[in-house]
Amino acid sequence: MKEDFKAEELIFMMKKVGLDLTSQMEAELRYENMSGPQIYFMVYLLRHHPQGTYITELCHEIGVSKSTLSMLIKKLRKAGYIIFQENPQDIRKKKLLPTQKLLDESSNFLERAEQMETKICNVLDRTEREELWKLERKLLLHLAGKEQNKERQEVTLQ
Repeated sequence: MKEDFKAEELIFMMKKVGLDLTSQMEAELRYENMSGPQIYFMVYLLRHHPQGTYITELCHEIGVSKSTLSMLIKKLRKAGYIIFQENPQDIRKKKLLPTQKLLDESSNFLERAEQMETKICNVLDRTEREELWKLERKLLLHLAGKEQNKERQEVTLQ
């Protein structure tokens, strides 16, 4: 029974870390009418996809649903930070691109994100950060496998 309690503590601790990270993003990155997580998403785009990418790819990379990402993108488009570029071969496929406005403000966003990341991650040394990354990845892969099995079972039942 004690082992179950430890699992419960671990799960609640992971949930709290996620909430606290969101709170830190809000405190450190909030800018005008944009939330901290929205700014951090734009930082991700600037770092990993400065030439643009597709929503489906982003969903897989950052681990959010298309509906969640679509709501985020809608706000960023309205604020003038990102645009869509249609694919002439397939109009359903739209590439997400940073606008000039985002590129102009990118150094500010990137600098603030780096400061926040340093504040958060400096509590761990390099070895601890690497180990944490491996453990988190292992958990995410396990959880993704459970989700895929659930989807397969639902398809089988239909």
